[in-house]
Order: sequence, then structure tokens, then C-alpha cells
Amino acid sequence: MTRTLIENGAIWQEDRFISDHTLILSEGRISQASPAADVVARPGDRRLDAGGRYVLPGFVDLHCHGGSGFDVMDASAAALQGLCDFVLGQGVTSFLGTTMADSRDRIEAALGAMRRFAEQSRSPLLGLHLEGPYLNPAFRGSQPAAHLRAPEPAEYRPWLDTGLIKLLTLAPELDGGRELIRAAVERGITVSMGHSGASYDAALEYIAAGLRHITHTFNGMAGIHHRRPGLFIAASERPEVNLEIIPDGVHVHPAVIRLLLGLVGVDRVLAITDAMRAAGLADGEYGMGDVAVVVKDGIARDCHGSLAGSTLTMPQALRNMMKFCGLSLAEALPMATRAPARAIGLYPRKGSLQAGADADIVIWDEDNGVQATLLGGEPVFLAEDSLSA
Repeated sequence: MTRTLIENGAIWQEDRFISDHTLILSEGRISQASPAADVVARPGDRRLDAGGRYVLPGFVDLHCHGGSGFDVMDASAAALQGLCDFVLGQGVTSFLGTTMADSRDRIEAALGAMRRFAEQSRSPLLGLHLEGPYLNPAFRGSQPAAHLRAPEPAEYRPWLDTGLIKLLTLAPELDGGRELIRAAVERGITVSMGHSGASYDAALEYIAAGLRHITHTFNGMAGIHHRRPGLFIAASERPEVNLEIIPDGVHVHPAVIRLLLGLVGVDRVLAITDAMRAAGLADGEYGMGDVAVVVKDGIARDCHGSLAGSTLTMPQALRNMMKFCGLSLAEALPMATRAPARAIGLYPRKGSLQAGADADIVIWDEDNGVQATLLGGEPVFLAEDSLSA
């Protein structure tokens, strides 16, 4: 049996880093982390020297519309492959391609392209995050008003039955919202409240009905008022609810991110990018679904001035969480790995370096970030001279 040995690195083990150990990979999975002195290389073993860098689980991004010029709503294999190549270079080994409010035909085209892509290739694309079209127009942000609508079973049930949707964002206060929550939960889909004006009391009722997630917390929802606490306060009080955050320093002020962590702790906060096709590219004019977007100084806005996704990458999201909140790498890392994987029921297979987990790995340099990405134990991205064999 051929093995891969990752040597000379600080290996993540759920709550801390361990040194003087070798991470052993076999058949695309983590076999074990053993004391280096106890590991004897066998003929045929591949040995990778991490060069004293950190050995992390691959990052997990549950909210990614696009990057490097590609968008999930392009509904093509070429776009999906281009997006996968881009995120792998950013250390993302698991992500949900995220849609936006659009016509039924265009959403179904995106679903179809993803289904065909998943059948033909092994990739970091886990499935789909359906964001819209069932959103509250009053909190739509850059989501196109023309495509917002109430949930209709005849439309959404075939989408849910594809098995591709892992996360679904809706405004549950819309007519038919409760029925959609029920249908999604029955199929094992994580349901999220977003672009919503739900009150505190109503939000508690939706959580009791099975809602377990908040989409880009503080964005696309009413702010906190001392007499109208709203959905954020309701979610923060319920330990079963996870909360996304876009840590780009634009969508949410760092002080508010610190407030969030102080209220709910790192195990319930998920760092996301909400990236659109301009991520990784220069300022300019771009499209996001049906929406025209201008990126200036790295900030994406539609013609009305609303934020339209972001140009954030996961390495920068991780660094920002550390900087904004005064966290060490060990303290911040779960928000980019364990917490998102757990939120969609894939931990510890994803977001972990436990024995039996998929061998999805990032070699991380403190100064230069991602130096290598392994998917299923195979190197799929290497910075220059990042690993020696």
C-alpha cells in the first residue's frame, strides 16, 4: 500500500499543533499522526518535507459565488473548473458553489452544470448553496428584485431532490417559508435565514422548526435595536445555530466581529468569503448573475451602491480574523475548517486531520500563507519550492 508521509511540520490536531510527528496518508485519507521517531519509511512511500511550516486541514467555504473571472451562474463546466482551480490555490479544498436570485431556467441550468461536473471530476466542489430566490425584497442587498419570489413547491421540490443542495438561504417569513424549511430539513439540507426581516419571536419559531444557520450575519437583515432585537439576537441565544461572517473589514466592522465572537464563541462562527468573480482580479466592471458590479479598491458594489459579494479569499479571511480579534492561528483556524464542515454535517470527514478524514491538506507559511494544497492526498497546488520530496 503506497503511503504519503508529511514530515517536519506543525500538524493540527483539532485544538492544537503538534511537532516531531509525521502525518501519514493512505488511499486518499488520513491514516494517523505518529511520532516521527516511530515512522519507518517503506519502499514506494512518498515523503513530503513541510519545511517547518504548519500542516492544516483544507479550508471550507460555504458561501462562494465565484472568483478569477468565473461564476457559478455561468452554468458551464469550464466556469466550474476555473473556479475550482482558483480556490485550490487559496487552500480551499471544500466549497459550496453559491447561486443568487435568478429565473427558474437559469438556476436549473446552474444545477444541471454542477450535476454533470460532479459526475465527471473529483474536485473541491461539495455541492450547492442556494441563496435565493426566496428572499425578502426589503433586505435584498444586491440580489435582483425582479427575481425575488415566494417559495412554490412545484419549483423548489425538484431542486431539493437533486441532492446537490447542501445549504439553503431563505427569508422564512415569506408565504410558504415554513413549508420550505420542512421540506429541506427532511432531505438533510441545512437551512439558513438570510436577506430576512424576521422578528426576534418569529426567528425563534423558525429555529424551532429546524433552521440552523444565519447567512452573512449583520448583512441583509435589520440591525440590533434595544426594543426590537431581531433575528441576530434570537440566533445568538440558540446554541444550535451557526453564524456566517464576511471578515473583509468592509461588510462588518472588526469591532462588531469581536462582539459576535464574544457572544457565541469560535465554534459557531463560520468565516466565509461571499466571493464573486472579481476575487483574485483587478478593479473593474464585472457581472454577478444578472447584476452589473463595479469593483473599486477591492470593494464590489452594484449600481445602487449596495455591496455585491466580495473579493475576499479564505487565506485573507483567516488572517483578518486573527488580526481583528487578536487570535492565534490555532484559535482562528476552526472558523475556516471545523465549524463550516460541521454546519453541513461533514465533520470530521472534512475540516479535520483526524484518522479517517479525507486527506485534504494545506501547508501554511506564517509569512507567505498557502504554500501547498493537497486534495485526497494529491498535490493540486504548489507554490514555488514549497515542498521537497
